[in-house]
Amino acid sequence: MRILKLILLGLLAVVAVILAIANRGLVALHVWPDGMPLPEPMASWPNDFEMPIYLAILAAVFVGVVIGLTLEMLRESTHRREERRYRSEAARLYRENKELRAKLGQDPEDDVLGLEHA
Repeated sequence: MRILKLILLGLLAVVAVILAIANRGLVALHVWPDGMPLPEPMASWPNDFEMPIYLAILAAVFVGVVIGLTLEMLRESTHRREERRYRSEAARLYRENKELRAKLGQDPEDDVLGLEHA
């Protein structure tokens, strides 16, 4: 499975390089729509710049991945918080169980329940 994954990633990289070589032409990217006045702090900034189209596409993909990862991280934060709470509760219960077994004179590492104390 790992070899298949590496082969697919290699093919994807080759396709990306071929597309980048084939699309080296410059494209003008506009920061603000034409005809609309720029807000005062941005009035002195350049409104457009040129870059190769493959860089524009890669930048858009990168921004999309970052936004997706950020949203996923925010979505999973409640699950991670609950997992930490459950882990700490399990550790506390394990320590309590170990202390109670030690008070009863049982081996804390013994997995067999002592029914004679019931």
